[in-house]
Amino acid sequence: MGWCSSFPERFPSPFTHPTYANFAPPNHARVTPTWTVDLQMASITPGGVLSCAGIDTNQTATITATYSSGGVTETDTMGVTITNVETIPFTAQMLSGQVFFEENTYAGGDYDSHLSFFNADSSFEQYANNNRDSYHTGTGSWSIDASGNAIVTVTGVGTATMMLISDSSTEMQVLLDDGTGTPSALTMEKIVPIDPAKIPGTYVQSVDDYTWVFNADGTGSISIFGGTNITWSVDSGVLKAPSATGYAPWMYARASTQSTATSYTILKVAFAEFNTTTGDLYFYYGGFDFFSCPTESQGFRTPFPRLDLENFSIDEVGRNIR
Repeated sequence: MGWCSSFPERFPSPFTHPTYANFAPPNHARVTPTWTVDLQMASITPGGVLSCAGIDTNQTATITATYSSGGVTETDTMGVTITNVETIPFTAQMLSGQVFFEENTYAGGDYDSHLSFFNADSSFEQYANNNRDSYHTGTGSWSIDASGNAIVTVTGVGTATMMLISDSSTEMQVLLDDGTGTPSALTMEKIVPIDPAKIPGTYVQSVDDYTWVFNADGTGSISIFGGTNITWSVDSGVLKAPSATGYAPWMYARASTQSTATSYTILKVAFAEFNTTTGDLYFYYGGFDFFSCPTESQGFRTPFPRLDLENFSIDEVGRNIR
């Protein structure tokens, strides 16, 4: 059997290791072997997902894969190093009044996303979308303990500990421990204020291909529902575009948004719908991209990025590919 690349650092975790078998006459196929790992604090699932509990020093382990076919059994092993990564203490400034976006796309098309609010009064609120079905995770509180970990409590759900691995201008990478098993690795993208001066223009929305028009005078339209007129404004950094029909989308810009000095080229948002009757966000759709359409003076260009499958590669383990 053949192995692909080596095991990465403890973050991100878990990590899936594919295996391949050579058959005679010459044939090469991906197989699902029986997995074992000899490190007590590590575990590996039947699908080959290797995870490790918290460690204080680097650890080495041996993974064993056994596969049988046609009365023949083959066994192969691989040594891996699981690297300890020191956590970074949170400060109140990192979280207070901040909003974070997180999403995952899985094989088979499954999708989930979360929009988390760390309010300045230490309250916490989260909205989630699972396979395009929205739900309100709940409300609760957040704090920072003596070790610099963030403690998040959601009423009726439980308490989780967030440990910070890295922090940049666009995202935080954290380990989330809810006390039920191996901590999960999350990439929490930062929500940033929308610049109203860059909004005017025409955009095509990903997922549904709706066309959005934002005029400089605060009016506009959406191609949804056979054509819907809107008025738009930016309030506390959030783009709000209510219509006379009661449809009132709110857009929270993600830090991965792309723009020039004067306009957005790809506006990446966490997309929610506001309930004008209750005063609450009542449907969270997850992540949408808004691709700016060219003006006549700019000449033609395609607003959508193209994926070159012939030169496709994954050069960073643990990052989502969409």
